Amino acid sequence: MDHETSYASPAAVEQAIKAAANQAFRADASISVDERIRLEHFHRFLSRIFSQEGNHAWVLKGGTGMLARIPSARATMDIDLYNHDQSLDKALTELRRLASIDLGDFFRFQFTGYSKTLIGTNNDYTNGYQINFDVYIGVQKKRSFHVDLVTATTTTDDVEIAAPANALNLPKLKSYPYRLYPVADQIADKVCATIALYNGKPSSREKDLVDLVIMVTTYDIDAAKLRKALVAEKSRRSLTLPTVFPVPASWGVRYAKLAHDVPTCSEYKHIDAAKELMKDFLNPILGA
Repeated sequence: MDHETSYASPAAVEQAIKAAANQAFRADASISVDERIRLEHFHRFLSRIFSQEGNHAWVLKGGTGMLARIPSARATMDIDLYNHDQSLDKALTELRRLASIDLGDFFRFQFTGYSKTLIGTNNDYTNGYQINFDVYIGVQKKRSFHVDLVTATTTTDDVEIAAPANALNLPKLKSYPYRLYPVADQIADKVCATIALYNGKPSSREKDLVDLVIMVTTYDIDAAKLRKALVAEKSRRSLTLPTVFPVPASWGVRYAKLAHDVPTCSEYKHIDAAKELMKDFLNPILGA
């Protein structure tokens, strides 16, 4: 989407973002003004990543991808990106190039370094990079964030191209639609991450159950597509799919805290309700 006219100064951009965040907060108080501003900074970054016509290598995953579909989803502090065309090193170089694109919004994303990451189970690990950026508007540093980058993930369904639902109303700023990780693959990733063991121990990521509740209660999910995605993900992770979805026995307190302020989890704030929902939704597909 082309901008109408550019803002005259960094201060004018900041003022416009704050005004739009306040306007959005008045319409929906479930997300604070500060959080809306932070997410708009993410949007400025992602508009650069997805600004290149014909560049289909990049896909947005994780919590930021969920927020792009469901603005009231669980808050996330980082950005998860998948590049399916390049090695990690080449993808890192390309990410830095895209992040430096000037969209006429006075934003600048300064690369400050990266570290290698390992994500996986006892039997399978995925290499990734955690890439750090500082956010500047004009000459003022506003915040820091990191991008979790992977290149070994797979998809079994079409990538969704959509304008982010959580973007503020700022028609003077250039924005571009995102390429979003398929819903079925995202659910399969969360399911397999929950059932996997990590150095012989169950997952501690209770936020994955929150995300599953959000997706199951929000999306119209095709059972056949989800089954296909589950089979692909369990093979990639060298797992055996159970016929019943197991929630680690230690989960509960952290889940309740994370789910408490998420509107789509209003009927599933207690873990027992979430378990019952997952049983009704997932068990028929797992046992197919």
